[in-house]
Amino acid sequence: MKKILLLTAILLSGISLFAQQLDGTYKNEADSIAFSNEKATFRISGFGGLSSAHVGEGTYELSGDYLFIHTSDYNGNRTQFEALNGSRKDTCIIKTISLHKYSLQGILVEARNKSGKLISSKVTDNEGKVFFTPCEKITSISVSSLGYNPISFDYTPGKDFLVRVAENDIVENQTVVFKIDFTDQETLSLLMLTDDFKMSKNRDNELLKLEKRVQRSNKLDKRFKKVYVPYSRRN
Repeated sequence: MKKILLLTAILLSGISLFAQQLDGTYKNEADSIAFSNEKATFRISGFGGLSSAHVGEGTYELSGDYLFIHTSDYNGNRTQFEALNGSRKDTCIIKTISLHKYSLQGILVEARNKSGKLISSKVTDNEGKVFFTPCEKITSISVSSLGYNPISFDYTPGKDFLVRVAENDIVENQTVVFKIDFTDQETLSLLMLTDDFKMSKNRDNELLKLEKRVQRSNKLDKRFKKVYVPYSRRN
């Protein structure tokens, strides 16, 4: 009887520890993952590119050594555009700026026709600008760069465009999968296996394939430490 009670106590303490680990915010410099009320929000860099970071939010589930985050619509900053009165005849000017309003150099801007065929692609100059002329065949414009949230929008004749470009690769309405390891109550490590996992009957086999593929690419996991908010006593 004592052995049964002892085993029960150990199991309950393990469950308590497990629940505690999936609550709160874990950080690694600018990266973080937060768990609250069955939802998770994350910003994690270093897996998709040298300087890119993935961000997203949604419900999560833990299955063995894998963490699934089923992302929904993202509520954070995203790239936006504003149409302005054209400043030059037969010329469309696209200017890209950061959310802090400084010009962004090296952003790819593409102009396409009504069939979606690429007409011209250019990279923004030191002032964050590109110039398209003539413009009569342009029907849409796309703006993108590694580490930034891309955007596409319809072209309006006689207009220039100001694009406020938000950082990070936003993941929405897709399932992100991490290999997860709990070092202790305050530390976990994550390795992103994919940002677009397709659920199937052979889920376990697909996860093993993804894990092997990531191992072959020599990607390293990232360790996160739990952050405690200081208690503020009210008088």
